[in-house]
Amino acid sequence: MGFTASSEPSSVLKTALRAGAEGAGVGFLGTAAAAAVFRGMEMRSGIVLGVTTAWLASSASVSWLLWGRERSFKAFWWAFGGGMALRAAGLAGLMVLTRRREDVSAEALLLSYVFGVLAMLLTMETRYLKAR
Repeated sequence: MGFTASSEPSSVLKTALRAGAEGAGVGFLGTAAAAAVFRGMEMRSGIVLGVTTAWLASSASVSWLLWGRERSFKAFWWAFGGGMALRAAGLAGLMVLTRRREDVSAEALLLSYVFGVLAMLLTMETRYLKAR
């Protein structure tokens, strides 16, 4: 199975940084749009935490996938599973956080995380992990 992009280690880092920057841009735009609609501080805090967690998990996952695809087919699939585990851990962490913090809207936090992960998948993984 072949993948696009160069196999140079520096190109993997550059691609991961570019993907992370694009994901951050998408996250910022989504957060700004949601903050314009939802006025309460609890809602805004939830949105920011949810999107930030989605970006962190997705950026780490894409970086791991880019590294894995340059190593071997097996490494790529381990990175894929690891990325799924990172996202699940992010969701679990946010669920625990909503039980302990009253100043954050649980609904906004969890919904922004779910939609943030979907937006990051569409932005980063579909652009930078295309199969040939």
